[in-house]
Amino acid sequence: MYKVPGAGVGTAGGGVGALAATGADVGWWIAVGVLLLVLGVVAVFASYRRTQRIARHRAS
Repeated sequence: MYKVPGAGVGTAGGGVGALAATGADVGWWIAVGVLLLVLGVVAVFASYRRTQRIARHRAS
């Protein structure tokens, strides 16, 4: 049977497919995802506060 190059679990390459297939460094990917989520929430909150502050300044 034909096997696509790089499709094996024991692939020695550093590609994303090999990383996902072996499950290596899953904790690192989860940590990065949580960090991006937190940074997104902080950015939305800061933008909301800035918009409110500008609106109050224009109203007075």
